[in-house]
Amino acid sequence: MTAGWPRRTLLVAAGALAIGGAAHAASPVVTLFGDSIMAGYGLAPADGMAAQLQKALAALGVTAQVRNAGVPGDTSAGGRGRLAGSVRNDTTLCIVEFGGNDRRLFPASQTRDNLDAIVRELKARGVTVILVATGGPDQREAARQVAQADGVMLFPDLFKGVGPDLRQPDGIHPNAAGENLIAGRLAPVVAQALRAAGAGRSS
Repeated sequence: MTAGWPRRTLLVAAGALAIGGAAHAASPVVTLFGDSIMAGYGLAPADGMAAQLQKALAALGVTAQVRNAGVPGDTSAGGRGRLAGSVRNDTTLCIVEFGGNDRRLFPASQTRDNLDAIVRELKARGVTVILVATGGPDQREAARQVAQADGVMLFPDLFKGVGPDLRQPDGIHPNAAGENLIAGRLAPVVAQALRAAGAGRSS
């Protein structure tokens, strides 16, 4: 049926199909930038936050690649120092989650300064930011202040509803069901932010 088509026409058509297919395959990248909670400490990869959030987004009709850049034990200072190497340039949206380890090491004013620097750098790179409030009351307040000052979305209470039965034996880290609960609460916020940025698409 195509025997009579000019060779140039066939090449152009094939190229258009290839480009269209690549565009359709591309998905926004969501990077989890934080400590052990984002990293899925103590859990199999399939039970960690990256896998569970990606699945929760898919259930909302949003196709995205969720990437883990969490480091167990990390602080906002550590995150500030490793930001350039941990959050890749193809990131569309970054979930920033630090504070749980800060409270044992330095004052909330330092947490605020570190979070502000992280958020500002990401925004300068054109990355949409969701800032997670975690840690003690002072650290959560620091996150709230930064979100308000820098005009980014705030996820106000990471551990809401994550009771003892949803935590690992250490009493701190979520178990698989706990991560699932957090991912389920995060997903609508992430979906909203992606769509607002023009990056979310239905699967």
